[in-house]
Amino acid sequence: MHHKIIYRHWQPGDDEAILALLMPIFKQVRDDRYRRKFDNSHLNPEAVHLALLNERVVGHVWGEPVSIFIEGKIQEFGMVTLACVAPDMRRQGIATRLMQGLHTYFQRKGYRGSILYTDSEIAAQVYQSLGYQEVTRELRTQISPRQDLSSLKWTKVDLEGLEALHQLNKRWARHNFPVLWDGQSRNVHQFNMKQYRVLLRDGDLIGYAKWDEPSAHPPDGLIRDPIVPDGDPMEVITSVQSAISTPRGWQTFEGSKYERSLSALDCLLERTTQVDMFLAFDQEIDLTGYHRTAY
Repeated sequence: MHHKIIYRHWQPGDDEAILALLMPIFKQVRDDRYRRKFDNSHLNPEAVHLALLNERVVGHVWGEPVSIFIEGKIQEFGMVTLACVAPDMRRQGIATRLMQGLHTYFQRKGYRGSILYTDSEIAAQVYQSLGYQEVTRELRTQISPRQDLSSLKWTKVDLEGLEALHQLNKRWARHNFPVLWDGQSRNVHQFNMKQYRVLLRDGDLIGYAKWDEPSAHPPDGLIRDPIVPDGDPMEVITSVQSAISTPRGWQTFEGSKYERSLSALDCLLERTTQVDMFLAFDQEIDLTGYHRTAY
């Protein structure tokens, strides 16, 4: 007997069946954390969509609201936080149907568009069929230390400088896309500040970067594109080279402010599978003149 797949949003009592789908696929999923998902007031049960065959959850997506500074103002978007279809149920249109339901919810909420990232080429093809466009793709490279002295100096973050970093991020967002913006919370705060470094020119703070020191993972460390709204890209890269004593990994993106300068230094930019994708609802967004970045 053929059973029909039922599509609906989350209801109390669904978590056991959802976790039975998620945990074999996503090893990092913790059941206790998943059960507390609505502790985040931004997540609405109507934004958690399910596909059920009998009482088995065979597909699951959810999305949350995010603010992005674009076109000179803060605008609301929907972010696809999680999307999953049971391996034995793929290629049956389940992901497409779930995403369409999520988009209907996003549009009902008045969001400007939808944004997501994926490291699956197959998933990217599904999203493209729904109208998503590739915004940028992650690039990885390695930079070597240099003995040249730089007028720019990297140092640790202190508590007094956290608000200044928040404002730098807002200025960065005027010329880079996509940049998430939340007027209440901070990208860098007292609990993660040790993962960052700040950039000074003559004692004045002009930028910051997420800066992982070498460890078991990643062994060479990893520096993300520095947030320096008014800095010359080559000068910023040189300042990093002057601050390190061993080669470091560098994460950038196609179309970023730093891509050309890294290429000019003969850094080998390797494309990864991580793709950032974007879908505008109703009215297109002109990204001309925006550098690409990671959210």
